[in-house]
Amino acid sequence: MTDEPQRVVGGYEVLEEIGRGGMAVVYLARQIELRRNVALKQVAISHDPAFAARFLTESRLTGSLSHPNIVTVHDYVEHGGTAYIAMEYLPRGSLRPWVGRLVLAQIIGVLEGLLAGLEHAGEVGIVHRDLKPENLMLSGDGRIKIADFGIAKALDAVTEGAFKTATGVTVGTPTYMAPEQAMATDIGPWTDLYSVGVIAYELLVGRLPFPPTETPMAILLHHLNDPIPPPLEINPALDPRLATWIEWLLEKDRHARPATAAEAWDVLEEHTFELLGPRWARAARLLEQPQRDHEGEYITVVDSDRDVPAGPDRSTVSSTPEPQAETPAEAPAAAEPAAVEQPVP
Repeated sequence: MTDEPQRVVGGYEVLEEIGRGGMAVVYLARQIELRRNVALKQVAISHDPAFAARFLTESRLTGSLSHPNIVTVHDYVEHGGTAYIAMEYLPRGSLRPWVGRLVLAQIIGVLEGLLAGLEHAGEVGIVHRDLKPENLMLSGDGRIKIADFGIAKALDAVTEGAFKTATGVTVGTPTYMAPEQAMATDIGPWTDLYSVGVIAYELLVGRLPFPPTETPMAILLHHLNDPIPPPLEINPALDPRLATWIEWLLEKDRHARPATAAEAWDVLEEHTFELLGPRWARAARLLEQPQRDHEGEYITVVDSDRDVPAGPDRSTVSSTPEPQAETPAEAPAAAEPAAVEQPVP
């Protein structure tokens, strides 16, 4: 993949780079005809036009979903043998900078939006395969929108070698990957629900079940073979009902997990009403950017009187988190927030 794209790509004027990962570079671009800004993703698959065309065909099959909790894909472009995807531009970036500094109502709001988007995708038989905070974008009104539907599947279908994970299994992020995906077998909506369980564990417990301190293969083997550390042992302050819900999503046997995203939300919604009351959603939006104090540490931006922290005490200052997610190329993703952060596979 060339470092500098063409100034104009398929009717889009490239303005600046806003994100980079192991398999893609994301640019802020302007659609010339409609005079609107988009996020233009340049996918590093090949400079072979036939290869790029095949990737775009695969992407179109699963990437054009329409739902308030899914990032809108505007266009697919092949230019000079390289594949580009033009998507809705969300300048507030991803959920990653917020991890570790949300109150319970906000965490539930994140999970509600995530499960709603997955339920819509499940109705048409589409599986994301690479859910993680970096692929959960924030809308202007503080809602979650899932990015990159179809890209992981398309990459897996058309690429080999360096574009697979180091283990030779399906494209994805080992830290959030379901056991059956690690084995490249029996992938379905239940696979995404396991990833939701890992995200919920990270948000509610205060850490990942298997932090990325080992090799990608070691993390995959943990997900395949080792029990999830009990949430209540890591965070005794967590409500037992939420701990049980997390463990339900993280069952090794996919038949023991919720059958659908709607089923998972029905149970979580009931617990939420019991814990926070029927008006919990009033405090659920992520409306302000996480802020730093003069020493560079993050300050919780919500009023602690509106809600209670979900896990360890975050009512005043929480330290900058360690990097906790890998790109599919297995390099840890930075946890440093930015003014604009677009997901890169």
